[in-house]
Amino acid sequence: MAYDELKRFVGQVLMKVGVPGEIAQVEAEITADVDLAGAHSHGVQLVPKLAENIRAGIVNPDPPLRVVAEQPASVLYDTERAIGRYTSALMMDVAVDRAAKYGVGLAAIRGVAHWGRGYSYARRAAKAGYIGIAYTNATVNFPAWGTSTPSLGNNPMAIGIPTAAGDEPVVLDMAMTQAAIRKIMDAANAGQAVPVGWGLDEEGRATKDPRAILDSQRFLPMGGHKGSGLAFMIELLTAGLAGGLLCFEQGTQKRPDDFAGGSSKTFLAIRPFGPWLMTKAEDLKSHLKSAAPAPEQGQVSWPGERSRRCRLEYETAGIPFRPPLTQLLERLSSDFSVPLCWV
Repeated sequence: MAYDELKRFVGQVLMKVGVPGEIAQVEAEITADVDLAGAHSHGVQLVPKLAENIRAGIVNPDPPLRVVAEQPASVLYDTERAIGRYTSALMMDVAVDRAAKYGVGLAAIRGVAHWGRGYSYARRAAKAGYIGIAYTNATVNFPAWGTSTPSLGNNPMAIGIPTAAGDEPVVLDMAMTQAAIRKIMDAANAGQAVPVGWGLDEEGRATKDPRAILDSQRFLPMGGHKGSGLAFMIELLTAGLAGGLLCFEQGTQKRPDDFAGGSSKTFLAIRPFGPWLMTKAEDLKSHLKSAAPAPEQGQVSWPGERSRRCRLEYETAGIPFRPPLTQLLERLSSDFSVPLCWV
């Protein structure tokens, strides 16, 4: 499927559930771009849940924003169950605008729904020539290091670095679990095993069964205590900084979870001191590519390179959706009476 077709389709679906046209367009652009970059677990796959939550009045498709606190280079906003991608893009733009004036800009916000993929916002700043850093907290979904029950959220972070004009930025996007939870869900839906180290079963044993991991909600932190410590600190850099719901408060006592608009997010933009950052980024990429690859891993990639390769391939050949995503798109087309073109 062509990127423009997917963008049109998603935008029309969202407008059918009451999302204003301008907001639907931004949501659709970011959603389709995630699939264009090959991260199908965080692209159009999340649209049915978003549409359902908007229809049910759980997520606000046109959220008001209120300034809670403001300093020259930083600002804190409050909102009420705001639609995630549009609001996140807007906040990164606010951070970039302040960085243009002060060198550094920060926008924090509480009360926002799922943002899709943090990559989108770090890349957004980097494409504008700024260093972009984005954090979000999430509902409790993995046991912190040393605990036996889920106690922290996987709390993703993304960092984007601008590179040479016209080239793809360097973008690191990672959650604090060893593997993205959506990848485990995709493996379960496909009946595939996952590597040992991604999670535990109900008995606390390592397992390759993704369904057992999903049932236990024991997704293991990456790097053991290091991933756990990062998740803890990102919790404070988001909900702590914004005065929002902490991970263990989301989804309890009728308070919204991450998908329902309960998360807090922080966006940071930094204006480079000079053009040498782009040169250094290119030098580091070249240095990495010249290193001898590990036999068991094959080709070495700099952060964001795999997404870049997918983007270049899919822009020409179209985005290759396979079951069950093809069925999901067909259901959306039928449910919302929005035509779908696969060519």
